[in-house]
Amino acid sequence: MIYTFAFMFLLAVRSARSQQDVHRVQCDYGDTSCRCNESATACEFNLRVSYLQTFTRYPVRNQTDISDLDGVVHRINASGDVVSYDGNIYEDGYTEAATVDGKTFRAFIAVNGRSPGPTLIVSEGQTVIVNVRNEMRGQSITIHWHGQLLKDTPWMDGVGFITQCPLTTGGTFRYIFKAQPSGTFWYHSHVDGQRGDGLLGALIVLERDADATYFDLPGQHTLVLQDWWPQPFIDLFTVMHSVGKTYYPSMVGVLPTHAYSVSILPDGSVHGSIPFFSGLINGLGKHSDVPYESSRLASFQVTYGNKYRFLVIGGQMLYGYKVSVDRHKLTVISTDGFLIRPVSDVDYIIVYPGERYDFVLTADQIPTRYYWIRAETLEVNTTAFGPPYPSLGNSVQAVLYYSNATKPTSKDYSTIESTSRSCTQSAPCIAVNCPFQDFHESYNVTCINVGALQLLKPSSNESLPSNDPTGSQEHFLNFGYSGLDGMLPDNINGRSFMHPPAPLQLQSFDITDLTCPTEPYSCGEGCRCLHMLTIPYNNTVRLVLANLGRESHAIHLHGHSYYVLAVGYGSYESSSGFVSTLHNSTLEDRSTTLG
Repeated sequence: MIYTFAFMFLLAVRSARSQQDVHRVQCDYGDTSCRCNESATACEFNLRVSYLQTFTRYPVRNQTDISDLDGVVHRINASGDVVSYDGNIYEDGYTEAATVDGKTFRAFIAVNGRSPGPTLIVSEGQTVIVNVRNEMRGQSITIHWHGQLLKDTPWMDGVGFITQCPLTTGGTFRYIFKAQPSGTFWYHSHVDGQRGDGLLGALIVLERDADATYFDLPGQHTLVLQDWWPQPFIDLFTVMHSVGKTYYPSMVGVLPTHAYSVSILPDGSVHGSIPFFSGLINGLGKHSDVPYESSRLASFQVTYGNKYRFLVIGGQMLYGYKVSVDRHKLTVISTDGFLIRPVSDVDYIIVYPGERYDFVLTADQIPTRYYWIRAETLEVNTTAFGPPYPSLGNSVQAVLYYSNATKPTSKDYSTIESTSRSCTQSAPCIAVNCPFQDFHESYNVTCINVGALQLLKPSSNESLPSNDPTGSQEHFLNFGYSGLDGMLPDNINGRSFMHPPAPLQLQSFDITDLTCPTEPYSCGEGCRCLHMLTIPYNNTVRLVLANLGRESHAIHLHGHSYYVLAVGYGSYESSSGFVSTLHNSTLEDRSTTLG
């Protein structure tokens, strides 16, 4: 009896201690960031996903709930003020109106009343607990923790019908995983095109031994990039994959007048098979038709003389953006969550969907001025004389301002001087992460490709994959993309992926009739099947990825990181800089440097 009492007492003490070690982070509606105490063992967040309407304020019932049936529609007037159509003032007790690009009136997906959702900030090694409630009508969701390894909890990866059943209307799912590695990550829906409609947000995992030479303020200096359209992204996704190209209507919902001609990169490859409409940074932007006075832009404050770490997340669906800050050089220090040897004097960073880059900015310019932060697509006008071909000018802007100046308002935007960097032969620009080998020499841009980036701290021999051929596999994956004449639907090795009816992680033994044939080319043209690679545990796997089309696309492997052994490019015409021959280069294999 004495022993039983002692055991129960010990359990009670441990239970009380575990409760104290969990920081239940208050993440209210409208909060832009929610940070967990570094001393906590675990961090718990609550996220509520719902459909809301742009340009609409909603009454707040309490700090964690709103009435999404009692919204009041607003507009931005000529003075730059957000006002209601009925003339009444709805501020106290109401949410902010999502003005997005200043033009689009449509439904969007909000996380805790906003899009992007709140930036979740935790520390490396903490247990992260996220309670997600789906309040959308007639839509199922999952949340993927992009870039997190989830080594011991792969069922928390948040991919519908792969690791879990999607969360239906009114349902709640608790995600639990360890925050590792540290760095810049993000969360987003993994169902259809929901992240293109707003279901995304930043996830920042702080390093335990952070660099003290710069200010690291992820709650203030995180930029989530988006591209934005006037209709739900599933509409665009469906038409593109149904007929192989995008038809461009003069008005949403109206029969289109003509097919859209794809936009082109400086190397002649396809950049966009859906026409660019507008872009957002942290949910704010300006459509080209909208005057500055009728828009809302994101702004970021710094203090003169200090250095700051900025975090850039490619949350967009399609377009790559080149990110720059007027009159400020950038020092790139991290990519996709991994610290790298700093690359200094960078003029712009090219960020594709899913990619993340961190840079350090020195606040050393005139502190009373405003400076444009730009995210511009790489699209060029190939009908003009070139090269260099002029940019189509599709971009989104935000504002950098110093603490000496006041926070900019809509009335200030038109007065901001445009001081973007001019690239000349004597002073070429430096670009990090070009999607091709080089710009044509006429652009006066020097590329630092991803293959040239190196880890800040070299990997230990123990962490390197084995180079023993008896315990390794090699797979060739040929990627093809739809949207071009004569191209099959999106496919890998000629096989378009078919989702299973139940999660593979849990019920793979029940799913056998959908898997792809093992023999190459035995599936036939336009093959749709459940395409899987079987990888033995603890083996070294070499993947050779080839892009068989002319469209750039990022490739993301869930739950794993890998070593880049070689990167190859096509051949380029000397006169135009356009790709003439695909995959013409020989890959220089660096695998012999592994253990």
